[in-house]
Amino acid sequence: MSDVLSTDVVIVGGGLGGLSAARHLQEKGIDVVVLEHHTKPGGYAHYFRAGGYRFEVALHALDGLGRGGWARPMFDTLGILDKVEFNRLDPFYTVAFPDFEMSAPTDVDEYIERFGDIFPDERDGVTALFDAIRRVGHDVGQFTADRRSGIRVDMGQMLERYPDMATAFASPWSTFLAEYIESAEARALVTTLWGYLGLPSSKLSAGQFALTLLSYHTAGAWYPTGGSGAMSFAIMEAIVEAGGEVHLRNTVTSIVPEGPNRVTVTTDRGLVVEAKAVVSNASPRATAALLPEDVVTSEWLGEIEGDRPALSTMTVHLGVAADLAADGWNHHEYFAMSGYDFDAEYEAILAGDFTNVGMIVSNYSVVDPRCAPEGKSVIVLTVLAPWNHHDVWGTGGDLEDYGNNPEYLATKEAAGRILIDRAKRLIPGLEGAIEVVKIATPLTNARYMMQPQGSIYGREHSVANMMNRRRPTTPVPNLFLAGAWIGGGGMTAAVGSGQTAAGAAARYLENVSA
Repeated sequence: MSDVLSTDVVIVGGGLGGLSAARHLQEKGIDVVVLEHHTKPGGYAHYFRAGGYRFEVALHALDGLGRGGWARPMFDTLGILDKVEFNRLDPFYTVAFPDFEMSAPTDVDEYIERFGDIFPDERDGVTALFDAIRRVGHDVGQFTADRRSGIRVDMGQMLERYPDMATAFASPWSTFLAEYIESAEARALVTTLWGYLGLPSSKLSAGQFALTLLSYHTAGAWYPTGGSGAMSFAIMEAIVEAGGEVHLRNTVTSIVPEGPNRVTVTTDRGLVVEAKAVVSNASPRATAALLPEDVVTSEWLGEIEGDRPALSTMTVHLGVAADLAADGWNHHEYFAMSGYDFDAEYEAILAGDFTNVGMIVSNYSVVDPRCAPEGKSVIVLTVLAPWNHHDVWGTGGDLEDYGNNPEYLATKEAAGRILIDRAKRLIPGLEGAIEVVKIATPLTNARYMMQPQGSIYGREHSVANMMNRRRPTTPVPNLFLAGAWIGGGGMTAAVGSGQTAAGAAARYLENVSA
C-alpha cells in the first residue's frame, strides 16, 4: 500500500538547487516536500567517510559569500549562516606553471599587485581587465534589477542598455582577454580557474568567466567547516524546522501532471506525493523521462536532447598518515598546470591524457582539520575527465554492475595512478604515507548524482549556451526546473537556480489561485 502525502510544491531531487527552491518557497509561505534518491542531501555538496577520514566530494571554494556578495542574501534565506562556519580562503589558491608560481589573493587590488610583480609589462592591462569585469558585473546587476521590476528589452536594445554585459556574453573569454593582456603566459595566469567552468578560453563564455572572477575577487572564496555536506544537512534541517519534509532514499519514478493545479509524483519506495506544482532539480533530460508521453512538445524535447553535457571529473581521494601542512604543504588549493595552451590541454582531457592536463591538489586539512585524524591529512586530486575515455572507462557503455567490471577497475586504477604519481613528485612526504585511496570517475558521478555523462557543471558554459540559457519554466505549466542545467555550474549558482525556480513556481501558484 502506498503512502500518500499532500503539499503545495514537491521538489524532485535534494541537491543544492532543490534544497534552495524548497527554502525559498517556504519563505513565501508555500508548503514543500523534497524527494532525494541518495542517502544524503546535497547532490555534489556532500561527503563520504573511509578509514577514519572525511572526504569532500566536489567543493573547492564557494564564491559570493562575503558581505555585499551576490550569494549572501540567498544563504541567509537558506537559514544556515548562523549554523555553519564559513572560512575565508586567503590566499585563494596557488598556481604553478612551468616557469613561475603565484599565490592568488582574493582581494582584487592585491591580486593585481601580485600579478604585476610577475608580469610588470601587463600591470596596466590587468588593471583595465578588472575594470572591464566590474562593468560587466554592473550591467548584470542592472539587468537583474530591471527584470525583477518587469522591464524587458529586445535583443536590439541589449547592446544599448547593457553594453558591457552584451559584449562579454557574446564573446569567448579568449577574445575578451586579448583586448587587455598580450602574452600567452599572462593570459594563462589570469585564466587559471577555467577548470571551474569546464571549457578553455576559446570556447568559454567571457561573461560567465568574468562574473566568476568578479565574485571570487570581491566577495571572497569560502569553505564551510564540516565540508559541503554540513551545509546541505543544515539546509535540510532548516526545511524540516520550517514544517517541510525531506525524504531520502526515494528515487522518483514518475511525474504525472493532472491539471493546472495538480501533479502526482511517485517514488520507487511507494511514496506518492500530490501537489499543486513540482520543481525538478534533475537534469531536463531526466525530468522529461519521468513524464508521460506526449505531455511536452517534441520541439522542447529536441532542445534538451541537444544540450551537450559539460565535462565530468576524475577525483582521487587520499587519506595520508602525515600532517602535510605542518611539513610545508599548506595549500588548500594548488593548481599544477601543464602549460599555457589551454586549447591543447582541453584536447588532452578529451583524449584521457591525464599526464598532460592541469591537476588540482586540495589539502582540505588546511582549512578543516577535523576531516582527518590528528596528525594526518586529506588530499584530493582532481582533473577534468571525459565520459568516453577508453570506451566509457572500459565498460563499452554497459553500466550494469560496472563497479565489478575488471576492465573498468583496471582503467580507473591506471588513471588514478597517474595522478598519484604526479602528486608524489609535488608533495614532500606523500610517498609512503598514503593509507586510504578512493577513486571516482565520471561513471561514479553519473551513478550517485544521476547526471548525464557524469557532468559536474550541467550544460557547457559556451557562448551559445550562456546567451540562450535554459529557463526554469517548461511546456508543462506547473513544472519548473532548477540545478546546474538551468543556473550554470558551481554550488552558489545551483542555490541561485533554486531561488529562481521558487520565484517562478510561486508566481504560477498565485496566478492560478487568483
